[in-house]
Amino acid sequence: MTKEALSCVHQGTSMEHLAITIQIYLRMDRIDLAKQTLSTMKRADEESILTQLCSVYISLATGKSQAQEAVHTLGSLKEQYGASPMLLNLNAVAFMVGGRYENAEKCLMDAVTEGGGESSDTLINLIVCYQHLDKGLDEIGPLLERMKIGYPFHPFVQGLARVEGAFEREAVKYRVAA
Repeated sequence: MTKEALSCVHQGTSMEHLAITIQIYLRMDRIDLAKQTLSTMKRADEESILTQLCSVYISLATGKSQAQEAVHTLGSLKEQYGASPMLLNLNAVAFMVGGRYENAEKCLMDAVTEGGGESSDTLINLIVCYQHLDKGLDEIGPLLERMKIGYPFHPFVQGLARVEGAFEREAVKYRVAA
């Protein structure tokens, strides 16, 4: 399906087309092609918010070595446009990619207060962050429940339900009679 999506936007020349093309390349794990497309975007308008966001996405896909660059770019965007839940979530992801989970947790808590609630992205990022901080089920469990109740059709919740169901089916096989 990604190849079909790419064929739809590949010939486009607008910044939006290029941004979607980068997203598709990243989904295909073709960072090299994403970087080439980002170069095209930078030649057209280096200061565009789409160009800067695509640069962040590529930095995050590249890994820990580029995480600090993503944090810096996101800091500039927050100064320029204000701290939105999306930017705070992206900043948290950049911190997590860089292994700075305490900073990520702070960004996610800011996203909860700034955004006026908990989005599915914020909840999932908090769950991941808390797992890396070795927080127990007493803190992660309520987040999972809020995710299940608030976003029952989210792919994360559906995947979790499949895994929980598979675990239950396998656990029956090893149940010891008392």
